[in-house]
Amino acid sequence: MDFTWETPDPGYKKINVFCEISEDPLLHEMLVSAGALARDSGGVQLWGALGLLPNLTEEQAIMSAIQSALIHAQKKGWELIHIETSNLEVYDTIRHQEHVFLNDEQLEIYSSFNTIYANHYNGNKMKRVITSVPQRMNSSAAYLANYGLTKKVAFGEISGTVGDLDYYLARDMGMTLPFPSIDIQTNLGDGEVINGPPPPKKRKFDEQSSGDMPKRAYRDKGKEKVLEHFSFNENGVFAQKAVRIMDEGKLSRFSPAFGGSVVNMNAAVGKEIYARDILHHAILGTLKAVIPNLYVSNPSLLQNDVDSLMSVDQVLELMGFSGDIATSSKNPV
Repeated sequence: MDFTWETPDPGYKKINVFCEISEDPLLHEMLVSAGALARDSGGVQLWGALGLLPNLTEEQAIMSAIQSALIHAQKKGWELIHIETSNLEVYDTIRHQEHVFLNDEQLEIYSSFNTIYANHYNGNKMKRVITSVPQRMNSSAAYLANYGLTKKVAFGEISGTVGDLDYYLARDMGMTLPFPSIDIQTNLGDGEVINGPPPPKKRKFDEQSSGDMPKRAYRDKGKEKVLEHFSFNENGVFAQKAVRIMDEGKLSRFSPAFGGSVVNMNAAVGKEIYARDILHHAILGTLKAVIPNLYVSNPSLLQNDVDSLMSVDQVLELMGFSGDIATSSKNPV
């Protein structure tokens, strides 16, 4: 059975660790960032860390992140620890250290890992488990690693959440809705149209240009199947709330498609996200769910202090979607 993330056994604290590597062409160096996240058997965030670990390999960065989590666990008195990593090399080395020759660099990081367990061992009460999981089951830690890489902050602990971490935490617990499915219409070109709609009836010019006519959510019946499930569509006509949101111009922050007098609902604004999806989620108040997939550059300045970065609520407030449209929860350490 497949899971997005699986909760640990009761009493255990699960530590997810991930490393992200990117080459900086300007500095001619590799940027290595790690993310670590500790949660309990209920999926509640207990601790987190992220940021750059310069001059380290991927293996060293992952082990450093694990060591940081274990130091915090020791301070908190956590005796049952479950570690998850997507790196098979680290997973195999930890499990088979007795049968693997370690070089000097590996010897240092794995010795620290073993020492904190051996020198604080508390009989049968203390247990430590490590498993290997695919990246899709390690997405929250991967997001933290990528966040630290993007912000270029030094590795350190975080209090509460940063960026869109709340979304990934909720996603790991199955508490988010999937993105709406998009029906793809077959492009038949300019030639013969199969089962096409009948030609529109002729109307007088004054009827077509009347300001009292409602804006239509689709131009012809062929689009009805695509848009019939969207919140802005009321029997083929744009809902009044949708018209008001577009007239106010707030959605132009997400895409230039919303800046003109005519909105192209098929305009792509993100990874498998279109203008119609933005309008749909804006009306439902669930824009937060699609923000990670948008092609939107973050104008905020890079911060050296991770704790001072803007939260999702602050970003949404700057966008004008505060109040009853978007909310988020906080889980401070």
